[in-house]
Amino acid sequence: MSYTIEGLIAMAPKSFQVDQAKGVNASVQLNVTGSQAGQWNAEIKDGKVTINKGVHASPDFKVTADTDDILAVAEGKLDPAKAFMMGKAKVEGDMTEIMKLLPLFKR
Repeated sequence: MSYTIEGLIAMAPKSFQVDQAKGVNASVQLNVTGSQAGQWNAEIKDGKVTINKGVHASPDFKVTADTDDILAVAEGKLDPAKAFMMGKAKVEGDMTEIMKLLPLFKR
């Protein structure tokens, strides 16, 4: 399946695993570089996720990655942890905590 960044952002709320989000309160700033560059932020609170275009005033985490690398993760061609270890994804904030957010979204 071929993805776009806008398509992934639109699918994120539908793939959100409410049952796994109990007690999770976090805000994430996503900065996408490359061919489909843009900025989005996600707020996870009270078992819900809200995603908005733009910059969050004070996110718990910031993730910056290139379009191609994000799409590779979405397609299962690149493991998110490996992307970080290879320097393909830059994360500001506690890496252990942000990795706990990944299972909240089905692929």
